[in-house]
Amino acid sequence: MSAQFKAAASYQKLTKRIQQQIARARDREQYSVTVYRFDDDSPEAWDRLLMEFEELDYVSVFRVGVAEAKITWNAAEAEAAS
Repeated sequence: MSAQFKAAASYQKLTKRIQQQIARARDREQYSVTVYRFDDDSPEAWDRLLMEFEELDYVSVFRVGVAEAKITWNAAEAEAAS
């Protein structure tokens, strides 16, 4: 398996897990979630995912060390953007 394929698979797996956490938080009308990079998550995929969140105007990312981050969002702005 190529390194590029592994990185893509790691990113997709990580993205799916984080999206599920965010969906559960939204269902409970919470506007933040603390996410963690697991040992089998690629550090590059983790950084890419967090950078993509940081590019959104209505999202704030607070990195806590190298394997933890708190993602918060403004619900009204997020709703308007979708």
